[in-house]
Amino acid sequence: MNKLLILSFALCLAAGWLWAGNSIFSYDGFPVQYYGTDIYGLGMGDTGASDIFRVNAGYGNPAMSSLGNRTLFSTGILAGYNRYRSRDGGGDYSYLDNSLDFPYFSLSVPVKSHRVGFQFHSQASGVVENQREFNGSLEKQSMDRYLFRGDLIYSYAWPGFQAGVSGNYYFGHETRNLSRTDADVYFNTREELSRGYSNPSLTAGVLKYFDNYSFGAYYGLRATLKGDETRTSIHEEEQSDCEYKLPDRFGLSGTARLSKEIKVASDLNYELWSQINERDYRDGWKLGLGLAYEPAPDKDKKVLLRLPLRAGVAYRQLPFRSGGEYLDELTLSGGMSLKFKDGQNRIDIGFQYLQRGSLDQNGLSDNSFMLMFGFTGSDLLNKAANRSAPREIPVKEDAE
Repeated sequence: MNKLLILSFALCLAAGWLWAGNSIFSYDGFPVQYYGTDIYGLGMGDTGASDIFRVNAGYGNPAMSSLGNRTLFSTGILAGYNRYRSRDGGGDYSYLDNSLDFPYFSLSVPVKSHRVGFQFHSQASGVVENQREFNGSLEKQSMDRYLFRGDLIYSYAWPGFQAGVSGNYYFGHETRNLSRTDADVYFNTREELSRGYSNPSLTAGVLKYFDNYSFGAYYGLRATLKGDETRTSIHEEEQSDCEYKLPDRFGLSGTARLSKEIKVASDLNYELWSQINERDYRDGWKLGLGLAYEPAPDKDKKVLLRLPLRAGVAYRQLPFRSGGEYLDELTLSGGMSLKFKDGQNRIDIGFQYLQRGSLDQNGLSDNSFMLMFGFTGSDLLNKAANRSAPREIPVKEDAE
């Protein structure tokens, strides 16, 4: 029954998956992006593409899917608040908005000496809505854009080395709305621009590990997503073809255990956006650094010292401009884990504080505080044989 409830909860999350991260910079590009890490990794500076020293359910590097001989399931949720700030005509304005995001769902299943997996996650997104009044008119604008990715993963492990490949399918959508209401005008303005696009790609990754060190790398091929565009107004509707290009990308990661209870990790994710449009884009990258405390079981320790704790920092260079200047992003994060008796299942809890953009450079800025909740379960799809039933033990015969 417990497994059925867990799977039902997962399906409910998957059914409501088309949620996206909020940002005031959504009009300019995709400001919110995930790199295939789980909630544990997001609370550790968005690292984990080489962290083999825990049950890792993030498969941005497809080679990570080879660890262990159990079925793994993981999902997460981010909820919190975003504060938007703007500077217009010498005045500063701010608005507090709530946010809800489901960043990923992953499943990894062992098949003899091989491993197959599936991951669905929010690759990039941006949602924003605003309005203003002037000269008796009310103008409303909104932008809803998202890019999701589904991965089918195959991986294989050798002693000290692992490799994996994933087929990626991207699908995205963006809708921009503009409406203007004037009390003295019979026909008010209402316009909508809607685009939808999709296409596949491929990612390959490797992982090399030792007793206390591990190193990982992955490379993802560029893709051109194609679809349809529709422009609608109160007078007419026009349709045409559209496309959205994604660049080559790669990641490098390293994890080290400094002691039995302390480990550090660092991840670099890099995207070659300048190859798409050198005039409008620069290369985008994100560098994360994290520290984790993984205590050994010890009943004599205080309660807080028995909990796995972690913290991290990440710096990101966004590829697009806003207000004529490029965007930068700084994130501080932390977290803890609650483990179940078997040591494989756990609940991850974390927080994330983010600063994106600058009023002085971009005229806009984001500040967000998000609480993060993740669940990782092991062997949810099968059940070990019950060998606790009473058995009849034969009595030794008396030879005499």
